[in-house]
Amino acid sequence: MLRVCQKLRAADARSKRHGLVRAETDYLRALQDAMADMDRCAEVEVLKTLGDVNLEKGRLEKNPEIFDRAMVLYRTALLRCKDAGVGDSLEHRYHYAEKLRLGKGSTATSSYEPLSNAKRMSSLAKVAEKFQHLDRRLTVGGNEKSLLIEYTKLVIEGIVNDDNTLEVEAIKSVGDVYLKRGTETRDAPCLTKATALYNTALARCERVQGKVVLIHRLLYTAKTRQGTKRSRNKSRRYRVQQQQGHVRPRDFPGTSPNADVIGDSKGRRSDKSYQEHLTTGDRALADGKLDVAEQNFASALRLIHGA
Repeated sequence: MLRVCQKLRAADARSKRHGLVRAETDYLRALQDAMADMDRCAEVEVLKTLGDVNLEKGRLEKNPEIFDRAMVLYRTALLRCKDAGVGDSLEHRYHYAEKLRLGKGSTATSSYEPLSNAKRMSSLAKVAEKFQHLDRRLTVGGNEKSLLIEYTKLVIEGIVNDDNTLEVEAIKSVGDVYLKRGTETRDAPCLTKATALYNTALARCERVQGKVVLIHRLLYTAKTRQGTKRSRNKSRRYRVQQQQGHVRPRDFPGTSPNADVIGDSKGRRSDKSYQEHLTTGDRALADGKLDVAEQNFASALRLIHGA
């Protein structure tokens, strides 16, 4: 818990100065970081705190729907929690929010009733519509910090509306921001975060088509990471050789016909197998054989990570 407290120190300090509600954006950033680090404990703590934010909003506005949001966030945090002490705290908060929502005596024995179907996204088209404007901003190079906050708000919206598709798409979109940044700047930590976010989305995805898309993202990110790593290693070897006097300043790295001969045959075999799995997966996807497509994409992904 000490590690989690240190991660949330800045957001907690702001909430003490300005109040929970005004610190909501800081906690949304903390949720991004928790998902990108695949830190389940930190994610649970942030969801709990965002529940507290909505509880406070509900009290200020006397709005039962905001108490609903708090209850769903507490419940989601509880389902993802593995710490008994934190779990007890979440149960207490859940029942307290329920008491405020009903405006009468404690109902600790009652069960949670999900939000009505009318509040859920009814189709993939509606989900896509929510992302259209934000995705356009990402494509043209909009402010990434602002985009990350907007996508994270959609993660929360997906949770509180019990909309798995919306939550997964939003997590994937946060990963897309890091992938774009990592690809453009060749920054390995950004690519690592993108991979973690895609893995988180994949673990929560309930649609086969969605899983296939995420596996494609993971494959692309893995190939990009490999290319970045090779480029860094070549540059590092070149600098060492230059310092040792084995390379003249006018020489260029990687121009020798014998460069990277070791392991090249194995690399070509891996690339061939990767392409075969990818081609088979794409063909199966076009034929509507989703299980076969997913299996081949997963095999290609294992090949990349094992290479």
